[in-house]
Amino acid sequence: MDEISIERNGVTYTAEFEVFGDTLAVFLPNGECRSTVLRGLSPEAAARPHLVSYVNGIAPTAADEER
Repeated sequence: MDEISIERNGVTYTAEFEVFGDTLAVFLPNGECRSTVLRGLSPEAAARPHLVSYVNGIAPTAADEER
């Protein structure tokens, strides 16, 4: 299994991913699994938006921290 990481506000978030045929399975930090049909995309390029979406849903933004 491979990993992809992103950093947001000094915190690193990591997800594991695996390819099954032409389908990518992304395992997020909360245990959720998301999948995408690759159709020529690299696994890393297809996994990143899933992790970014997860982080956007849980990580406070700079505007939130100012409140």
